[in-house]
Amino acid sequence: MPMISSLYRPVLGVLRHRRGAVMMMFAMALPVLIFAIGMGIDYARAMKAQTRMNAVADSAALSAVSKVGMGMKDADAVAYARKIFDAQAQVLTQAGDIIMGDVTINAPTDGNGRRNATVVYKAVSNNVFANILGLNTLAIAGQSQTTNAVAPDIDFYMLLDVSSSMALPTTTAGLAKVAASNSSKCQFACHASNSYITGRDATGKITDLYGVAKSYGLPLRIDEEGKAVSKLTESAIATSSKVGATYRIAIATFRGKGAFSILQDLSYDMAATALTTKNLKPFQYYKDGQPNAVANPNDPGSGDKDTGTSDAMDQINAKLIRTPGSGINKSAAQGVMFIVTDGMRDEYRPGGLPEVQIEVAKCNMIKARGLRIAVLYTEYLPQSLDNDGWSQRNIKPNLYKVEPALQACASPGLYTKVSTDQDISAAMAALFRNAVATARITQ
Repeated sequence: MPMISSLYRPVLGVLRHRRGAVMMMFAMALPVLIFAIGMGIDYARAMKAQTRMNAVADSAALSAVSKVGMGMKDADAVAYARKIFDAQAQVLTQAGDIIMGDVTINAPTDGNGRRNATVVYKAVSNNVFANILGLNTLAIAGQSQTTNAVAPDIDFYMLLDVSSSMALPTTTAGLAKVAASNSSKCQFACHASNSYITGRDATGKITDLYGVAKSYGLPLRIDEEGKAVSKLTESAIATSSKVGATYRIAIATFRGKGAFSILQDLSYDMAATALTTKNLKPFQYYKDGQPNAVANPNDPGSGDKDTGTSDAMDQINAKLIRTPGSGINKSAAQGVMFIVTDGMRDEYRPGGLPEVQIEVAKCNMIKARGLRIAVLYTEYLPQSLDNDGWSQRNIKPNLYKVEPALQACASPGLYTKVSTDQDISAAMAALFRNAVATARITQ
C-alpha cells in the first residue's frame, strides 16, 4: 500500500497544478466574458430601441399622408408629422434609453396630388455595461417612407337612356311573362311603334306591353337603372367621407333626338339626387288607346327613331358639362360621365334603317375636354327581336357592332356589361368604385 501511494503522488501533483492553471485562465478570461455578455445585453437594448424608433418614424410618415395630413399644405404636413414624431419619441428619451440626433422629415406633393413622405432619424442608445470599458453608446438609425395621393374632387354626369327599348324586363321570368301576353311574343315592355303591339295584363285588360309589365310588377331595365343611380348616392356619401373628397352629381336622360332632358344640374345634395331617378319612364308609343307616334309626328321618337345618342352627347356637352380640372389644390373638379344604355342607336335612320352602334366620335369629343367616360351596357338581346321579320333582317345581323363601339367609347377600366338576371345596381357601384380609384392617378 505504501508503495502504491508513492506511485500516485506525482500524478496528484500534476492534477493540482492543472486545476490551478485553469483557475488562473478563467480568472483572466472573466472580464472578457463579462464584457461580451454586457455588450450582448446592450446591443439587444439598442436593437429594441431602434425597433421602437422605427415604429415612431412609421407613425410620423403615415401622419403626413393621412386624411388629416393630406388636407394640409406640404410644410404644415411636415410640422404635423414632426409633432407626432417628437411626442412618441419622448417616451424613450425621457426614460434615458436613447439620445436623439438628427431628424429629417420631407413630404413633397407632386402635380398629380401624390405626396411622398420620408422620415429619417439618427440616435444613440445608452449602454449599461459597456460604458465600464468606455463604450458609452451604440449608434442607431432608421428611415420610413410612404406615399399617398390626394383624393380629387369629382363631378359625375349621369346620362341615362330612357328609350323604349330600355323597358326590357331584367329577368328571364319577366321576359317570358311579357312574351306570353301577346300573340307576337314580343318581350319588350314598350316597343314596336309600327304595329303598336298590345297584350293582356294581369287583370285581363288589353293594354300596351308597358302596362302589361307594370300590372305584373315586373322589374324593367329602366326601373333598375333609376334605382342604381339612387343607390349610387349612398356610395358617393360614404366614399367622400372616407377619402375627404367632394363629389357632385348631375343627371340627364335621353331618348329620341330633341328629347334630351336635364333632371338635375350638378349638386352636392345626394338626398335630392337619390329621389330624382326613382320613377323613370320610357317613351310609350301606345298609351291610353292612342298610338302617340302617329298622333303627334313631331314628337321625338316618332317613326321609331327613339334613341338619339349623338344628339344626347351634343346636348350634355353644351348644356351640362363644365370644364374639368385636376380636382386638387382648389382647382376645378375632375369630370366623369356615366352612360347607361342598351347601345342601340336609332336616331336619323338613313335609308330607313337604324344606325345600330353609337358614334364613337361623340365620345372622343367629350374626352377631349378632359373628362373620362364610364359605360354601363345593358346588353341588347338578340332574342328580343324574335318573331319580327323586319328586325331579324335589318337589326340582328348588325348587333355585333354595338358592344365594340361602347367599349371604344369608355375610358380604360371604365366599361362593364350586364344582361338578363344580373344586378344593374351592383354593376354601377363597381363602375363608380373604379372611377374613384383611378381618379387618383388621372388628371
